[in-house]
Amino acid sequence: MKQGQSKVTRENLLQLIEDYSWMIESIKEARQPIAKVDNKSYIGAKIAIYGIEATLPKASGGKSDPVFAEVQRRVYALNYRIKEYEQKIAVVQNRIPFVEGNREVEVVHRLLNGDSMRAIGKHMKLSSNYNL
Repeated sequence: MKQGQSKVTRENLLQLIEDYSWMIESIKEARQPIAKVDNKSYIGAKIAIYGIEATLPKASGGKSDPVFAEVQRRVYALNYRIKEYEQKIAVVQNRIPFVEGNREVEVVHRLLNGDSMRAIGKHMKLSSNYNL
């Protein structure tokens, strides 16, 4: 175990599996505004480098600007959350190869897709009271 990592308990792992699908969706949603259009540009505000627009004054965006401060707050919070979600998702993904048995693997993958235990049980013809 690497320095700074803590041991993952069964309860923590079950909670991470339960939260997996919404964390994936949150990461996907958070990355959407900064998706690359092509190799050189991003969706969002652009600064003109050619033509008459390049000669116009640029926004200062100093610390006294409340909009700039709010954008900075959101970017910091978003990056922090994404990093945290990625670490939690990695904990689950790193343990998937240790799941043994075809039925158990199927249950884990369906849980990670966000299916309920009742839906999994119905699909696999298991009792709805099936426990991990």
